[in-house]
Amino acid sequence: MIEILFSESAAGTLKCAQNASPKGAVVGVIITNRDGSQPETAEIEKVQRQAEEKIRKEWENSVAIGGSPDDVFCFDLAWDMGDISQEGVGDKRLDVLNALYSIYDDDTQKGAKMQFDKAKADLQSVVNRAEKGEDIRVWYSDNPSERCGMLWFMATLRRVQNYSGKVYMVKLPKYMYNEKNNTITEYLGWAEIEPAKWHKCLEYAQDKTKECWGYAQQWWNLMRENSSLRAVLNGRVHSVSEDIYDKYIWDEIDLAEEEFIQATVIGNVLGKYQLGIGDAFIALRMDKFIESEILQVVPKTSRGPAVYHRKLRKNY
Repeated sequence: MIEILFSESAAGTLKCAQNASPKGAVVGVIITNRDGSQPETAEIEKVQRQAEEKIRKEWENSVAIGGSPDDVFCFDLAWDMGDISQEGVGDKRLDVLNALYSIYDDDTQKGAKMQFDKAKADLQSVVNRAEKGEDIRVWYSDNPSERCGMLWFMATLRRVQNYSGKVYMVKLPKYMYNEKNNTITEYLGWAEIEPAKWHKCLEYAQDKTKECWGYAQQWWNLMRENSSLRAVLNGRVHSVSEDIYDKYIWDEIDLAEEEFIQATVIGNVLGKYQLGIGDAFIALRMDKFIESEILQVVPKTSRGPAVYHRKLRKNY
């Protein structure tokens, strides 16, 4: 079974879930102080230990979903953004990745080319296996990038001559119930699913082989429109203006002090509105505000590798 995902984090987690083992898994944490400064090393280590302990307990009750890491292919290429006029994994995807990675330091920016090259190679491997009739399972959600990725993949698969396999699709439910503590958790994408929960999600798999043409047609329509941004509205992907999320960003800027840490605003937008977009996209939108001189960068205030670890001043 070929496994298709659209998030590098999700793909790594699925590989661990295949054997119900954390071997090779990496647990990372991101924390920051309210003023944008870096926490003390001891505090970071404490949070790291807590995260590792949480994951360890989850693995104790996990069930393997089977398969091999060689079956897992990821196309984490921000399909909701930028030019999609090219078929497959075209060079314009690299332009989008370069833009997103541009907010980070030089070493991190090199990851754009690596991610792009890997996706091109993976697509060729998937096509080769699909031509032999292997079944495919696609994991997606209503996260704009994942939903668009699913449509892109269906359009790509339709070009495989005489594909004879089945296509199963697993759509992430918006809410999942936890019987242990009687709680409901909301998820925005597969990257948020804990490793030990993947086996429970297999019950959502459906044979969608007959619907592939419809999904492909949706993507071809979007390709013709070729807008700068796509979003999920009322359960369907639509071409939208690149400023569609600006209201939420401005709401948080208005609540901030006259001078504020840009990363704090970005974090508030991500946490409060649950839009399914990433920090890089918000940072790039705020760069537009800076170019328009509505916001101004306070000199020499960067406190981290990302461009948005800086202080901004309102000019309105």
